[in-house]
Amino acid sequence: MASLQDAFERIGDAAEHHLPLTHAAGIAIGVADHEELLGIVVRGFADVAAQLPVRPETRFQIGSISKQFASIVAMQEVEAGRLDLHVSVNELLPWLELPEPLGAITMHHLLTHTSGLPQGMEEAPAGPGAVVVLRDVPPTFPPGERFHYSNTGYKIVGYVLEEVTGTPIHELLVERVLGPLGMRHSQADITPESYLTTAVGYEPMFDDRPPHLNHPLAPAPRIASNTADGSIVSTIADMGSYARLLIGGGTTVVDEHEVTVLSPAMFDVLVEGRADTDDAGVRYAYGLDVWTHQDGRRFLAHTGGMVGYTAHLIVDRDSGLACIALQNGGGDKDLLVKYAIEAVRAAVNGMPVAPAPHPPAPTELPKADELAGTYVGERTIELQRTSDGLRLVDGALGVLLERWPDTEDAFCAPHPSWDRFLLRVVRDDAGVVTELTHGPARFAPEGRELVPAAEPDPAWAGFEGFYRSNDPWSPTRRVFLRGGRLWSQLPAYGSEDPLTPLDDGSFAGEDPAIPHRWRFENVIDGRAMSVWHDGGRLYRSFEG
Repeated sequence: MASLQDAFERIGDAAEHHLPLTHAAGIAIGVADHEELLGIVVRGFADVAAQLPVRPETRFQIGSISKQFASIVAMQEVEAGRLDLHVSVNELLPWLELPEPLGAITMHHLLTHTSGLPQGMEEAPAGPGAVVVLRDVPPTFPPGERFHYSNTGYKIVGYVLEEVTGTPIHELLVERVLGPLGMRHSQADITPESYLTTAVGYEPMFDDRPPHLNHPLAPAPRIASNTADGSIVSTIADMGSYARLLIGGGTTVVDEHEVTVLSPAMFDVLVEGRADTDDAGVRYAYGLDVWTHQDGRRFLAHTGGMVGYTAHLIVDRDSGLACIALQNGGGDKDLLVKYAIEAVRAAVNGMPVAPAPHPPAPTELPKADELAGTYVGERTIELQRTSDGLRLVDGALGVLLERWPDTEDAFCAPHPSWDRFLLRVVRDDAGVVTELTHGPARFAPEGRELVPAAEPDPAWAGFEGFYRSNDPWSPTRRVFLRGGRLWSQLPAYGSEDPLTPLDDGSFAGEDPAIPHRWRFENVIDGRAMSVWHDGGRLYRSFEG
């Protein structure tokens, strides 16, 4: 029979194998049941320079997990009869003047990310300025029609709650949720003072290219924020107190006293899945992902990301267990938190605990054999299958490819001459490789012709380049031409999006219904000096 100690030792083993494969310095993991925090695992550093380890009392920014807290207050206001989720937010916030060309945008739409509003630029990270930019960014699909994650939408949620209650949102979250739950080491605003008692946030040093694992970490920029989309700072123990509230359906025990933050009826409203997300089988409730496991167990979850921090919360409602992971840096924690839940579930039920998962090495590529070969473009390259992985050979250069997370067809080539873009595999409908791309470059398998590129608008060449802003979330964009189309790269995330020209001279993404818009501006000698994107601006850099 496994003990809880066995389970947490194995969770610690899993964390030790997880951390080196992330862009993070440290991590804290806790598992709670409906009564207590059953155990905590800490690994790595809260402050690398000071060699200060993560401790159970270390504070982290929890990012978008904060959205649940605002949603809970919204449910309280609905139950009290002071808030209607189904009227236009312009009625609730007359100063907002939000365009509604496709129908009224309501709190329900904001809470479920179905408003049609963009995710948001962080040119104005806090204050009403962060949302008034939306006056120039109309929705691109009718509210309620589809799911598109919007941080800016949850900022509006916070301002509505401030208007309804007369209390600043960060004070309101403390008064209504953090305080009643005894979360004494948490706060709902990020201030300069908060960094004195918070783990140092880290991110890869280079912001002009996709990160690979030999890039050094650097302290992330510090921000100040109290917006409802993600401003809570907390500890693993305090988050355990919050997780018990979710396990308890809105009620929990704090200091031996029963505390009800949300009535059972309103808790059911909170966790009802209302919009299909981009993940199969997962629906979005109010501030929470919800799904049912194949064995019938119901789950609640959400991830969080801030500048230099990430977090993950998962609740197994039927087993009465929850796992929280807080990390000062980036990295996918889904496998880790799900393993932690299952390890503790096995232990408390007297079952064997499965061995800790050891993620494969980044150079372990499942489809390496089928990708090996010669590829021809402006020059010829090879992908060579070797005993240690798949090696890119470009003339005298040979570099071992690393798998990019969550895909089998994109790779880092960790060498300065190749690391500005991911090497991507393009397949036809039958799964046959038709080309490789690397930023603007295209390579066809030897013996196969590239699909001819369309003729681009001559003006588009003046849009190519590297652009910067003071947005700490995504400070850089690279724009390039490939295959007769303009593409926008978000370097730090590795993503590349084809741009679709619109009749007014601006650009949408590949799907014009998704609320992303680009407009190139201030053209001098045929070159755009800036690009307006979703309410913010980036400016051409000499790094071009």
